Amino acid sequence: MVERYRDVLIIYESDTVYAIACDSIGAIGNKEGDILKVDEEIVGRTVTKVAVSELLCIGAWPIIISDTLSNEMNPTGIKIIGGIRKELNDNEIYDVALTGSTEENIPSTMTGVGVTAIGKAEKEALKVRKAKAGMEVGLFGYPRVGQEVLCCHDILSLKDYVKIFRCGEIVEAIPVGSKGIKHELDVLKLSSGLEFLKEYKSDLDDTKSGGPSTCCIVVYKEGDRRKIENLLDKPFVRLGRLIDGR
Repeated sequence: MVERYRDVLIIYESDTVYAIACDSIGAIGNKEGDILKVDEEIVGRTVTKVAVSELLCIGAWPIIISDTLSNEMNPTGIKIIGGIRKELNDNEIYDVALTGSTEENIPSTMTGVGVTAIGKAEKEALKVRKAKAGMEVGLFGYPRVGQEVLCCHDILSLKDYVKIFRCGEIVEAIPVGSKGIKHELDVLKLSSGLEFLKEYKSDLDDTKSGGPSTCCIVVYKEGDRRKIENLLDKPFVRLGRLIDGR
């Protein structure tokens, strides 16, 4: 059976499941037509973080990564693929098979990258549809996008997502992407069948893009709040709780 859960495809094979997530980056790099100028290694690291974090947040460990580059292998592709490898190795994600393709026929003036990540998990270990009424909802990090990603120190790293993956007290986790916190909370409400009771009073912009998974929504039991708050060395905001809306 194949199921779409948020931005991830899940394939159920008896007690084992495979999960597929992807991400893309365009006009960010060192080519003439790029809008945001950054080193190609950062491009590779960033697009990998986003796809892999989606897997980790549902409880799947990455086993395969496929990169599709709209640029030549040398020099752009070599630097991007190097960034992919470094992002994995620096976060102790080993034994991941890499494959991919580059554009060698037509010269490109703008960087374009796509990454597909495949992960594996035991069915019982999935952080899927485990949110219950009364559980709290919190946020690690803040939504950042564009130039902010290069200069802010409060964004989540892949290492943070590995910690979220390994934290048994987190029952569900949702990386915040381009549609913002409010959208992801609406997705949580839809998947859980519960209502969200907002309790935060900060000036947090819940409609701002979260860029490359710079922050993450987590669901946990009220009694586990202290452990969750201290899990990462990143800002934490308690957003509210889930309630039965019937």
